[in-house]
Order: sequence, then structure tokens, then C-alpha cells
Amino acid sequence: THAMIANTTDEATMKALGIKNFNYVIVAIGDDIQASILTTLILKEIGVENVWVKAQNEYHHKVLEKIGADRIIHPEKDMGVRIAQHLISQHIIDYIALSEEHSMMEIMATDKLAGKTLVEVNIRQRYRCTVVAIWRNSDLIMTPLPDEVIQKGDVLMMIGKKSALTKFSEIEL
Repeated sequence: THAMIANTTDEATMKALGIKNFNYVIVAIGDDIQASILTTLILKEIGVENVWVKAQNEYHHKVLEKIGADRIIHPEKDMGVRIAQHLISQHIIDYIALSEEHSMMEIMATDKLAGKTLVEVNIRQRYRCTVVAIWRNSDLIMTPLPDEVIQKGDVLMMIGKKSALTKFSEIEL
């Protein structure tokens, strides 16, 4: 792993660093959209396979997409969505958007769920969501069995459509 500081808008400097041999390059240039675009273009022309770039806005995103950025990240927007989900329900611990329709949530089990098994709650059939893991204290139960009893304070790691997860949290919590 290497971290470097250099004038990334200078192609000769980038080549001298041997940047082509890097597996991933993350372009996280702050407010200088022009430098971000130029850096991304140079990296892709040099042949870097995985270039991840922080976008400032949707227009910046579109340009980065057209020049071949492999992953475009909107940290402020993404964090805003995560915070909004947490504000909606005190039981939603974390939220990760996987696509436009699907997400993953960490949800704190309440008294309403405590003492019931996963099959009794019938999450998969009733809500079309899946509990992929349960955090219990410091233990992680991966792919819990249907007869796993939910305890108050368990953190259910659930995956599914956003609408289904929201419905589950509204009804069951």
C-alpha cells in the first residue's frame, strides 16, 4: 500500500511515479473539479484499471462517467442519506444503499421481536427481506438459521428492497 502526494495533473509526474502499476487509485480532490477531471483522464489514458473518484455534483459525475472513471462516489450525499435513515427511526443503526432499489440496514431488535425466532417473524415471506447476520453483543452470527431466537438488543443485518425494509421497520419496530 502506498500513499503519495504529487501534481496529478502532470502526466509526466504520474508516469514517473509508476502509477500504471497501482491496482487502485482514488481521486479525492476537494473543490477543484477541473483538476479532478484532468487527473482521472490522465489515469485512464495511462492504463490504471481501477480509478475511483469523488464527485462534487451530478454534472461532475457525468463527465467522470464519460472519461471512464470506474467508480464515482458522492460522500456528502451518501452520508446525508445514511443520517436521514437514522433520524427516521432510532432503531436503524446503519444504512447502505446497494442500488437504486436495494439496500442493507442494521436494525436494533426491540421488545416486539425479542423472544421470537426468525421463522416466527417470517421476515422473508412477509417483507421480502433477508436477515444475513445478527450481531449479539460482540458475537457475529452469520447466515442465522430459521430457528434462531431474536434477543432484545440484537442488531439484525438485513438486505432487501428499500421499500420492504422501511415497511419492516415501521411494522415490526
